Amino acid sequence: MRTKDREQLLGRALDDVLNQSLPEWRLFLINDGGREAPVDALMKEREAAFNGRAHVIHVDGGTGSMEAAANLGVERANGDFVVVHDDDDTWNRDFLLTLVAALDEDAEAVAAAGRTEIVYERLDGSTVTELGRAPFVPPGEMITMYDMLQANRVVPIALLVRRRVYDEIGLYDPALLAVGDWEFNLRLVRHGRVIFVGDKPLAFWHQRPSASGAASNSVFAGNLGHMQFDRLVRDRAINEYVERNGMGGLLYLSKYIEETARYYSLQQTLRRAWDRGLSKIRVGRRRHR
Repeated sequence: MRTKDREQLLGRALDDVLNQSLPEWRLFLINDGGREAPVDALMKEREAAFNGRAHVIHVDGGTGSMEAAANLGVERANGDFVVVHDDDDTWNRDFLLTLVAALDEDAEAVAAAGRTEIVYERLDGSTVTELGRAPFVPPGEMITMYDMLQANRVVPIALLVRRRVYDEIGLYDPALLAVGDWEFNLRLVRHGRVIFVGDKPLAFWHQRPSASGAASNSVFAGNLGHMQFDRLVRDRAINEYVERNGMGGLLYLSKYIEETARYYSLQQTLRRAWDRGLSKIRVGRRRHR
């Protein structure tokens, strides 16, 4: 669990882990450059409930990126599975129980993704007000490279990964200040099959579109950064592709797509203009009669 100066949300996240129906877990809480006293106070309040299952790592000055913070937890994990539970997200009570069972039944799968729901909320001081919900489900209810190439289809709160996979494909890229989870997921789906689990929402991705500062979501507050690092990941992959295959095929595709899109855009514009013209002619005839 990564956190930084969001104690009003951190308490909810800690209770969320404690509420899990599967009790065999260990929590590594990475305080990534945030105030130490509030974190220690929240942990002290729950010391008996944690019963030795929680460990706090205070990083003085911060690691420099969310992915570097996540890596500190992954490196300490010695169980069979790993999941990144950010300090503002939550789970269904049976999240761990359901996804662990799914991976126990499917030994070849490298990870499991739980059905996810976006929870829109507003933060007023220490009060959290829910504003609405929306499903966040991958197309076809399956995790594929085809869809992952377009955009990230699984957020960290929903993804349970076999611990050995990190040794096989590497950790999160600490150089990525945004979209690091997407870049990891690209490597993950290339490495093996990720199963989609759940008839009902098991993970809840909390979003606060209007929030600023520490309470904001990076997908909103860091919108420009997301765009830049998205392009950085794609550019890196394209360069690797060009090194192996040359750029001829990509030059053809980029121009073909651009010309095709322009053709159909023009075609649709002309069709709409034609339809409007016919409509006016019909109206004019009716009035003449």
